[in-house]
Amino acid sequence: MRQIEELYIPPDERTLRRVQRRADDLENSARTWARSVIEVLPRGLPLLHPEIAILSYFLTQQRRLNLEMDARRPELTVRSRLGRVLTFINDGQEDIELIRAVHDIVATKVDGDIDRAVGVFCNDQGIPPVSDPAIDWRVALRYLAQGAHRIAGRIDLKKDFASSPQRFELALHARDAAADVAAKRAAMFTAFRKEAI
Repeated sequence: MRQIEELYIPPDERTLRRVQRRADDLENSARTWARSVIEVLPRGLPLLHPEIAILSYFLTQQRRLNLEMDARRPELTVRSRLGRVLTFINDGQEDIELIRAVHDIVATKVDGDIDRAVGVFCNDQGIPPVSDPAIDWRVALRYLAQGAHRIAGRIDLKKDFASSPQRFELALHARDAAADVAAKRAAMFTAFRKEAI
């Protein structure tokens, strides 16, 4: 495997297909998790449909980052410890370059989705996407996603959400952060003489 200025080049077609499959699996997993978080957020949050889509992308990116951190520091097993001493023992852990390539592929896709969704929303409103008010609004959405990820990441959303005390913490954070998003949106519309929605 060669690496040219941070660009991962698989050594053969088989490894390339493996990287692509892993990237697809990672992307599907992260997007599914983000959708499940969106489904458990309280109803009636002052968010527009495009903002919910952008929030979902930010949640996907947060989940992917969390999975990448976990993949970069795997648990040490007896086999992996032996593999460090006896190099002929394959410890079954994936090459760090392959893991980085998989995460880079997914990160690029999700970042592109975020940029496109923000750009479409802002352009539809006649607002430059890189203006200070638009950036403040985008940061408020990211903050909502980061807090929701921090809380929801500790809950098994399919099994334990209904009985988890963290559901109240998640609802409280979502309510407060969504109000901030709505305030930043109103400020952005006001700055560009748009009627607040």
